[in-house]
Amino acid sequence: VDFLRNLFSKTLGISGEKVLDELTLEGVASYIQSGKCKNIICMVGAGISTSAGIPDFRSPDTGLYANLQKYNLPYPEAIFQIDYFKKHPEPFFALARELYPGQFKPTVCHYFIKLLKDKGLLKRCYSQNIDTLERVAGLEGEDLIEAHGTFYTSHCVSFMCRKEYDLDWMKEKIFSDDIPKCDKCSNLYWFLLPSSPVSILLQDFPRCDLLIIMGTSLQVQPFAALVGRVSNSCPRLLINLEKAGGADPILGIISIGGGMDFDSAKAYRDVAHISTCDDGCLELAELLGWKAELEEMVKREHEKINSKAEEEQTNQSSGAAGKAESGKAESGKAESGKAESGKAESGKAESGKAGSGKAESGKGEVE
Repeated sequence: VDFLRNLFSKTLGISGEKVLDELTLEGVASYIQSGKCKNIICMVGAGISTSAGIPDFRSPDTGLYANLQKYNLPYPEAIFQIDYFKKHPEPFFALARELYPGQFKPTVCHYFIKLLKDKGLLKRCYSQNIDTLERVAGLEGEDLIEAHGTFYTSHCVSFMCRKEYDLDWMKEKIFSDDIPKCDKCSNLYWFLLPSSPVSILLQDFPRCDLLIIMGTSLQVQPFAALVGRVSNSCPRLLINLEKAGGADPILGIISIGGGMDFDSAKAYRDVAHISTCDDGCLELAELLGWKAELEEMVKREHEKINSKAEEEQTNQSSGAAGKAESGKAESGKAESGKAESGKAESGKAESGKAGSGKAESGKGEVE
């Protein structure tokens, strides 16, 4: 259906209805405020987490792919492909250690998506990230499709086993020196992907009123092709450091590669806002009158995270101190026991000497 729709639209020059007053961030804000925009889908990539301290994937020298080149990846996307993982699991688990939950705080962009949810506007967030910061920001299972899986659940890769594991089990295994293996059958395990993403996206995208794409180069398929799943009238906003998802003369016809049109004379729905994801979200929030609310949310939630981290640190320190004191006490008891044992031995020796003295005395009396 998508193929035929795009083919006929391209061939006949048919475009959808123009719903934006202008192809700018202001135009998008006006559309959201109009009341006609009720179902927003966000598609996000590694770029929304860079301000949290997590490198993106493709930046030269500093990106995660660059840091993983010691593993000789044939191409960057291989790290997320199950066939490559089964033969070479080391790069994936190295990445998992880098991105393990609890080491980073959500960004302004993450909380903007949460604000969309709070306003009743978020249909769903489709994420390429495995850092779980969307969940930390307050999105729940039904709000998310984690296209590359999630730390929260994993399963054995063997079709004969498929045993599932939770986050605590995974943490222990990921930070061990060995490649994690299934406890049941000794096969590798893999992050659990969404159980029915196809059925969900087939419902979500045709109903989408606004597609917001942030922090992704739109180069990884099939995720990138999702931008072509919305209706021809649905506006698409890209917030990124560079334009992405541009139309390809051939691939655009079959809805692969995005087919976004920002600059041509026929452009009518696609908006590219070139900035960091955080700055773009703050600008959009300001246009919507939400900026103060967003900034307060970020401040409040970061304080909660910091407070929790300090509490855990205190508990860990107290636990370590308690163990140390307990160890000293046990050591003291052992030393005391040794001392008492030494006294007992000394007493026995003295008693033995006394007995010997009596025996010598007895001998003298007999003589």
